[in-house]
Amino acid sequence: METTETVATWGYKPDGSAKIFDLAPGAGLPEGWHLSPSVITDPGLATAGALTMRATGLTFAHTAEVPASEPSAVDELLAALTEIDRLKGVIEAGMAENATLVAEIDSAEKTLEGASAAMSDLQAALAKAQEDGGFAVAERDEATKAIDALKAELAQVKADLDEATKPKPATAAKGR
Repeated sequence: METTETVATWGYKPDGSAKIFDLAPGAGLPEGWHLSPSVITDPGLATAGALTMRATGLTFAHTAEVPASEPSAVDELLAALTEIDRLKGVIEAGMAENATLVAEIDSAEKTLEGASAAMSDLQAALAKAQEDGGFAVAERDEATKAIDALKAELAQVKADLDEATKPKPATAAKGR
């Protein structure tokens, strides 16, 4: 009994069906069948590869040879997606740092408001005491020291706030 050599060949129809045909060398597929899954136009039926092949104009049987020295469109796409993921990480880290700085600024502003209010209260009490004339030199000196301490604390809080809110120098993008 003679055996005929055949080549197992995939065939595709636009409706999404696929089948393997045992064809004689050089023989074509039956009518209505195609060598490439790019004929499958319904995204619900087509594989990602078939849709990509259709969109890029490639066929399954005749793939383009790309020299090794030039990156392919897939390599460029993967590089772009990798860069997007890297940039997302940079943005997320920046957002977290910004949230921390906003919290520090809010805290410094509250401290500054508290110190300003306490200093105003002390100054008002000192002025009232001076008007009344009924306070001793020791009390006046104590009140003056408290005001001086609050002024120093207020100056430090202001300096801290200025330091926390000054713009940071831009840094070059990593990996470039």
